[in-house]
Amino acid sequence: MTLDVKDLWCLRVVEGLDDFCKKLDEKIDNEQQQVKARRKKNQLECKMAQEMKINSELTQQLAEISRRCCELDRVCASFESCLTIADSDRNRLDNAKETYQIAKELTGIRFDYTAPPDVAKGYVKSEKRRLLQAFEQPAAAAALWARVRAAAATEWPVDKENRPDNK
Repeated sequence: MTLDVKDLWCLRVVEGLDDFCKKLDEKIDNEQQQVKARRKKNQLECKMAQEMKINSELTQQLAEISRRCCELDRVCASFESCLTIADSDRNRLDNAKETYQIAKELTGIRFDYTAPPDVAKGYVKSEKRRLLQAFEQPAAAAALWARVRAAAATEWPVDKENRPDNK
């Protein structure tokens, strides 16, 4: 089989078309890759713009919080300067503490400070006789002092609840 001139010409045209198609496919692939790269770059730029906007907002919020923190520090410092105890008040407080300790030792009274402010609650103890007498009543000084006197008296009211050796 011999190829004639027409066949050779057709064969060259087909090969030329094939080469052209290959080059065209390569260019299309190249353009598609560039389009993908541009899209990706565009998406990254959009994300970057969003992140920059968020960063700017957060920076503004941080500045506002820092400003408020400085104001709070200033207010706290002014309160601290107002809350100092004067020397005369410190002396009165120390004297009251000492008086309380002496009264506690002399009378044997112990208060329960968790009780409501209008109720006197606690106990009176006698170390000498190892006895306790609890109390809980509205703040009535006379009744409370009667308990203290009873603790100091030689006769303690006999009550099984108040004995430590109660079994």
